[in-house]
Amino acid sequence: LVGVSIVATFVVLAAFLWVRGPSYRSGSFLGIATASAVFAVFSSLLYVVYFSFPHMVWTLAAGDAAMVLAPALLWVAVGALNDRRPWRLWVVIAGGAAMFVCSTLLSETVSSGIKILLLIAGCTLTAVEARIGRARATSGTLAIAATMAGYAIYSVGRAIFLAIDGLYDGIYAQFFSTGPTTIAGVIAVILLAFGVLAAARDERASRRVQQVSTRDRLAARARTILAENGAVSWRVATVDELELIRESFGQEYIDEVNTALVAACTATLAGDAEVGLIGAGRVAMVCPVATPEVAADELRQRFAQSSARLRETYVPDLDVAATRIESDVVLDSVVAHS
Repeated sequence: LVGVSIVATFVVLAAFLWVRGPSYRSGSFLGIATASAVFAVFSSLLYVVYFSFPHMVWTLAAGDAAMVLAPALLWVAVGALNDRRPWRLWVVIAGGAAMFVCSTLLSETVSSGIKILLLIAGCTLTAVEARIGRARATSGTLAIAATMAGYAIYSVGRAIFLAIDGLYDGIYAQFFSTGPTTIAGVIAVILLAFGVLAAARDERASRRVQQVSTRDRLAARARTILAENGAVSWRVATVDELELIRESFGQEYIDEVNTALVAACTATLAGDAEVGLIGAGRVAMVCPVATPEVAADELRQRFAQSSARLRETYVPDLDVAATRIESDVVLDSVVAHS
């Protein structure tokens, strides 16, 4: 079971190490979280070595240090989402070194007790950090908090039965020894992988990638119309006071505004028109110059009709600007500044 668990954990690590791209946030979060998973893996490997060669006490000490570092590093990683200072990393490294020394010098029972207490502290701190500040609103941090809370409860059980039964007897030996603990740890790492990868996704970056793709599609359509008719109309509908709306109602409301604005522009224009979201609260409409102008009041009315939430909460004002384009050079400039 330990061997299978290690293989499963390496699969999770592959996801950490290989998933990269413009949709994932920059910074230290994903890197430190990956280091956390690496230490979780190596703690299992080092325990396998220790039980295969019992006289190599340093492998037990290294395994204990790695196990303690795993949740502690995740605490540092989640703290990075909340803009915590890097001093935490040095505290965690010092804690791992102290655990190594304790496991080398003290009896296995005493060092195991210290290890379990540090695990409880690391899991609890990570769960709390994941539910405060900016991290609270980050997708995936709820899974991190729930998993860490669950593992902390499991570790509390380990501490209680270690004190009652000792290291090699009773309930502790049956349910909290190295084998079951490794399985529990691997399950926790697998669950955390989903949470970490979800938290690492930068929704703003993902939206920017989609918006750039949309702008390229609209530019291609504009070039086609320009080649066919000698001129093309590039119109942009913009929601006023977008930042004030975001502060008042949140990002979910902005997403609703974007969806409703695209629907309103699509319903207002027909025929050869191409519509797409090119920014938060900004929708571009590409059409022949003969297409009737779009009145802001009419578009706002359709905008309100497109979303019940907007009608019930607040319907912002819209601004519509149209540019007549008769050359590729002008088109490139308009697209670049849209």
